Amino acid sequence: MVKRKNKLIVEPFDDIRVIGINTSMMDYQLAWNLNKVLKIDLAKYKSVTFNEEDFFSYYLYDAGENANTFNLVSLVSTEGKEWVSFKPKTDYLFIIRNYIKETDLLHILAVIKNISKVFHAYIVDTSCNNKIDIILEDIEFHEIELANEESKKNSGILKR
Repeated sequence: MVKRKNKLIVEPFDDIRVIGINTSMMDYQLAWNLNKVLKIDLAKYKSVTFNEEDFFSYYLYDAGENANTFNLVSLVSTEGKEWVSFKPKTDYLFIIRNYIKETDLLHILAVIKNISKVFHAYIVDTSCNNKIDIILEDIEFHEIELANEESKKNSGILKR
């Protein structure tokens, strides 16, 4: 009898959808517009850095347990250096975590495309874009770092 092995293959970033955005707006302007049209509350957090020299704007909105989490991440540093280049030209990634219906995703994309000064917006195919995994991993580590810092702050308050 031949033994069969079962393999469990897990995608590293399940339930993540990414929208690439090309715009002339500054990060805070785009975040304000996204908040307005999507009725969310993106807030600016410490910038993402992977080499202590280049800093990339980072915004987060967590809609709560069992709901979506949204990130807006700049792909261009404050000094103008690109984190990674995409084709078509992409200045920001709008990341949606947790399950979202395809119709809702397409609605979000259409709303983003209608924002003034957004030149182009598109759904990034995460299954065939090898650059995206590295970026998503860096962002996930950044979020863990932010959570650890927040935890340390809170534990310091509780010790008093």
